[in-house]
Amino acid sequence: MRLKIIILLLLALWIPVFLDKIIDFTVFKTEILRQPFSDKLGYILIYTLPVLEGLTILFLLMVRMQYYGLLLSLLLMTIFTVYIGLALLGAWEKLPCSCGSVISGMSWRQHFLFNLFFTALSGWGFYLMQRKRSSNAGGGAAKGLPA
Repeated sequence: MRLKIIILLLLALWIPVFLDKIIDFTVFKTEILRQPFSDKLGYILIYTLPVLEGLTILFLLMVRMQYYGLLLSLLLMTIFTVYIGLALLGAWEKLPCSCGSVISGMSWRQHFLFNLFFTALSGWGFYLMQRKRSSNAGGGAAKGLPA
């Protein structure tokens, strides 16, 4: 039951974030290119982030792939949280935020705490899934879990 609630909460995060990027792709592209890293990396992220977020959603929705959805969610949230943490530590002079509709009104500190929460939630879900997989060792694939 806890795992299902975690997955629902993560879907409540990732679906609007993904849709915001797709619906307002031009705005997303502009904001990414204003971030404090090279345009080359920016162009990679412009296409990679929506794909990874879409895969995260898809995997979280598919029982047999939820392990990978939780792993992707954990990886993405960790990267985003580290980025915000570096911003708060003053790693860059100027910090234009490409925050989607879910968090557009937050300060950097609030954004960091928000990300920490969803990073922890992703980690907890991944941990619970790992426990579930190990308790079903040998029979995991039959119960809808990756072998």
